[in-house]
Amino acid sequence: MRRAKGKVKGPRMIHEIQRLSRLGISQRKIANALDVSRNTVKKYLTGSESLAAVDKRYSAPWSGEIDWPAIQFETEKGESLYNLWEEHFGDEVTPKHVPYVSFWREFKRRYPNIPIDFHKDHPPGERCEVDFKGETHGLGYTDPATGVFVACRMFGSILCFSQLLFIRITEDEKQASFLSSVARGYEYFGGVPHTTAVDNAKAQVSRAHRYDADINPEFFKFANHYDTAPLAMRPKKPKDKNLIENALGVFWRWIRRKIRKRNFRSLGEINVFILEQLAIFNNRPQRKYGTSRREKFEAHEKTLLLKLPEAKYSTGSWKKAKVHPDCHVQVDHNFYSIPHKYVGQQIDIRMSVNSLEAFSALDRIAIHAKYGPNTRGRYKTDKTHLPAAHQALIEQTPQNIIDQAEQVGPATLEVIESLLISPSHHPFTYLRRALGIVRLAKRHSTSGLEEACTTILSLHIALPKLRDIEGIIKFNYSHQPRKSITRQPNENLRGQDSWRDKLN
Repeated sequence: MRRAKGKVKGPRMIHEIQRLSRLGISQRKIANALDVSRNTVKKYLTGSESLAAVDKRYSAPWSGEIDWPAIQFETEKGESLYNLWEEHFGDEVTPKHVPYVSFWREFKRRYPNIPIDFHKDHPPGERCEVDFKGETHGLGYTDPATGVFVACRMFGSILCFSQLLFIRITEDEKQASFLSSVARGYEYFGGVPHTTAVDNAKAQVSRAHRYDADINPEFFKFANHYDTAPLAMRPKKPKDKNLIENALGVFWRWIRRKIRKRNFRSLGEINVFILEQLAIFNNRPQRKYGTSRREKFEAHEKTLLLKLPEAKYSTGSWKKAKVHPDCHVQVDHNFYSIPHKYVGQQIDIRMSVNSLEAFSALDRIAIHAKYGPNTRGRYKTDKTHLPAAHQALIEQTPQNIIDQAEQVGPATLEVIESLLISPSHHPFTYLRRALGIVRLAKRHSTSGLEEACTTILSLHIALPKLRDIEGIIKFNYSHQPRKSITRQPNENLRGQDSWRDKLN
């Protein structure tokens, strides 16, 4: 009795047989691994048998109308297979005579390489993932003033349970843009997840490590403000946060044609358009779950998020500075006091819009109101930061100068007090200048100094300089009427003609 011919193997089995053979595995081992006979393995390792098997696979009647190599080329460039189906057989509202599932099946019969990923379960409200999209050619706006196209970046944040997605467009990927985008994402969700997964960019991680990464201090402070735990993923492992990686790709492929059809004139205009389209995207049913992202979020995750803080986070920048011997650090041409025990040490300085904070090993050691960008040479000094001897010097030396100025006159006193007591600068800033002004009374005269200070006050000159006051004194002296001097008789003076007497 003749044995019945076996069933023709599918393309996936044929490709697996050929792949194992290319690895140098024997036909016997391939047959045992795939649970087929050795004759089957031998048959499909020949080109004619393999091609014949592929030619006998089922094809839908309409599939011959499709240019499948072109479809495969578009998917390799990043185009969504669903979007390609819409172009051929359907639109976003009502599909036509070929369902998407049939289109997908015919494509996978011809190109069966399907990646397999391990599915991760995320409890509601536990985790969100954030990242920037890699390539977004054509995303940006045209500056109306210059006509130049400004390329932008796409930021995304996704809740891992419901996969509710937030998108924001920024001009760069710097830390300020990143933190403000994450905060906007929390506001969009209406709450804060317990953990936030990030990659190893410098804005989030100071030093990358597989197990114990050093979180960027500004991002660490940001996470504490929102009461979320920052999680740095392993370096060069994008699948550690695969949800946001995939979601950014899906959203970009879905919206990029709509973006390229519009001409945006500002960053705000792009973000308004993105939010409108994001509402449509999040309300679209997911075939895998039979519900939309928004519905899943509202039903199971919304109430489990942490509450948003009452105050918004104020973003700051960091730099290192060395504490000078006078217990101050220089930041942007101004000086701020630091406790004297840190003299000579490198400390971390955090600058926000209105304040300056000093940290040593993430412990805050000083805080000051920050001077404006157009201010230079000013001092902010907390007396408790100085040693006891310095505090006594600050209290004693200026007071001695003030007492001497009071003896000269009220105008001189007012000028000296403006130099020493003004809250806008450090008491020692103009100490030497004040001391030099008071000493002009001995070099010239008390009345001359008082008159010069009166002139300075009448001219409303703030923080007068020593040479200005001394110049006024000299000018007043040179323009005073000179008194005639009458020499009294003196028997010890011989006079200019006394030599004549000796000649005679």
